[in-house]
Amino acid sequence: MEIISITPHSPYCLDFENDDLLSFAWISDFSGCNFTGIVENGVLVCRMAWEMDPHWCQEKGVVGVATLETLHKYRCQGYAKKLVDYIRGSFPEMPLVLEVNSPISFRFWSRYNPVSLGRGRGHASLFKVAPLGHISNAV
Repeated sequence: MEIISITPHSPYCLDFENDDLLSFAWISDFSGCNFTGIVENGVLVCRMAWEMDPHWCQEKGVVGVATLETLHKYRCQGYAKKLVDYIRGSFPEMPLVLEVNSPISFRFWSRYNPVSLGRGRGHASLFKVAPLGHISNAV
């Protein structure tokens, strides 16, 4: 397993564009975002778009997760959690802010005991996860 920086148009992303079970395509406005992924046996299995102090959140000093996706056949194997832990470990004093737009997404983020910040963009809800050093009961 290797955590790498990628671009939205990376050849690694082709499997994501062909996964019929992903409901979100990386065609939104991700200007200002960093892109990180996990490669396992030559396959990008999980990817995240994130940025510091995102324009869609009024709070400053946060890491904003714009999207987090795992290929369907690699779900429930811990890749998304490893990627989140990697980003949180890179900025341990900064909270994560994320947009949640589905029950599956909410169930995943629930393990981090998020606090609601109200509405996000579109139909999404905005949540904040405490900095890494401030969580003692995360799963």
